[in-house]
Amino acid sequence: MRIRYPAIAALLFGTVIALITAFAAPPASAESDTTWLCQPGQANDPCGGRSGAPIDCFYVYPTASLQQSTNTNFDASLELREVARAQTEPFGANCNVWAPVYRQVTLNALFNPPAGGVAAARDLAYQDVERAWDDYLANHNGGRGVVLIGHSQGSRMLRTLIRNRIDGKPVQSQLVSALLIGGDVLVPKGAKVGGDFTSIPACTDPAQTGCVVAYSSFTRTPPSNTRFGLPPQVPDTSEIRGTLPFGPDYEVLCTNPASLRDNASAPIHSIVAGRQLNGLNAQCTDGDEPHVLLVDGPGAALLPAVPDATWGTHLLDINLAQHDLLDLVATQTTAYQHH
Repeated sequence: MRIRYPAIAALLFGTVIALITAFAAPPASAESDTTWLCQPGQANDPCGGRSGAPIDCFYVYPTASLQQSTNTNFDASLELREVARAQTEPFGANCNVWAPVYRQVTLNALFNPPAGGVAAARDLAYQDVERAWDDYLANHNGGRGVVLIGHSQGSRMLRTLIRNRIDGKPVQSQLVSALLIGGDVLVPKGAKVGGDFTSIPACTDPAQTGCVVAYSSFTRTPPSNTRFGLPPQVPDTSEIRGTLPFGPDYEVLCTNPASLRDNASAPIHSIVAGRQLNGLNAQCTDGDEPHVLLVDGPGAALLPAVPDATWGTHLLDINLAQHDLLDLVATQTTAYQHH
């Protein structure tokens, strides 16, 4: 679909305005105390509620809660539902989407952290994600392949979940792929495996399974104080404590979903506010500069950096290459089924 690029900003803000639409919260699972934001067959499911796909997706949403506390409660609030709708509803064509509500660190705490920091709050959020994963495997998975999908805080939760519950464990054989977007996955410099994960490599071919896709998007060269693309040089006490690597021996992984093998400048295919946008290109940067997915083309300059340039187009990380990610999951699913 051709669309005037000045309309991109309007579509973005239309998505934000949609947050005023309220929905009923789903009930907790009858088999556990997990509250599912999304699950197959659920009425009014923001992820589509579809079932019958050959694989599952396990989705952990980004920082989105408007609650004023440090951690949220278990309410499946309207802002969580709208973020899930924008990021994962299209994936329902390829997988049955499961998404737990977790006591994430709120936007309020992110921008106004308490005096003691948010490390303990991150730990609490992670405990919920890990507990929901264990529930999903025990009561809902049935041996099916699964794609992990995360963004921002959700990706950082999944980085630790993979380290603790998947990497090197029997369930790794069920991993179709992990889409860890906007979360700074780390690998040793010049390598495609290691760092965060011992045996789960970066995806370098569309038909490869059991691998990771990771990037953060920018439309301009990131500033020196960028929030994404550079490895932490000291233990990051704002994240889940004591679990993730750091230091000069690591770099941030960037995989170009439109050119996994060669990382050539290639067209990406966006879905913003439910509308397909074409005409943008993307390529991962490398070397000593921040490793990010640099997006260019007509209209790229109109994409907003929210809240400022250090974040790049973080809000739209998944949406900017969403159709490419959908095609990738479809290809990986076929490959997984033929293993």
